[in-house]
Amino acid sequence: MEFFKKIFSSKSKSYEKAQESEQDELQQMPKDELFVYHYKKNGGKFFYPNDMDDFNQELLKLLKYLKVEEYTVIERSYFHFLQKMNVPVTSEIKDDAVLLGGCENLIADQGAIMTTSKQTQNFRNSELPKTRIFIGLSNQIVTSKADALHTINKKYDVYPSNIQTISKFKEPNKNSVDNKWYDSYLFLIEN
Repeated sequence: MEFFKKIFSSKSKSYEKAQESEQDELQQMPKDELFVYHYKKNGGKFFYPNDMDDFNQELLKLLKYLKVEEYTVIERSYFHFLQKMNVPVTSEIKDDAVLLGGCENLIADQGAIMTTSKQTQNFRNSELPKTRIFIGLSNQIVTSKADALHTINKKYDVYPSNIQTISKFKEPNKNSVDNKWYDSYLFLIEN
């Protein structure tokens, strides 16, 4: 019996040490690297364009890759911005559409994307297309959800409604009860 105890206890101790080491590494990471780490671990696809030309080219390539003719855009500012770049857009929401828009914050410790009514109006996540392309700025990265809510509170005189966070970006296995996942692409732009 002692033999088995030694084997299993040594494995659990080494496992615990590995877990602690990983946690220490994550705590030492800058928040932008921490966000990318968690976002990709959650199944998100990540682009880091060098400039606006690179952004435009990658956006058009992604349109072809996703095999859609146009992006669905809710936010008026992005709608006009993308039209000027000759990216095909519509404001009509369809089930098979690809939603393109901004985000409120990028949450580093979860690899999550937070939106509000400013980005999604009053649509719930379940009412919007599963495939989403987000445009985020490097200064939108915050450490935690509490920091994100604090940022929103400071940013707006009138607190926005419909605050939502998504963090599951890959399809769960067939036995999973939770089917709330989104095929997510993020263009992170340095500002």
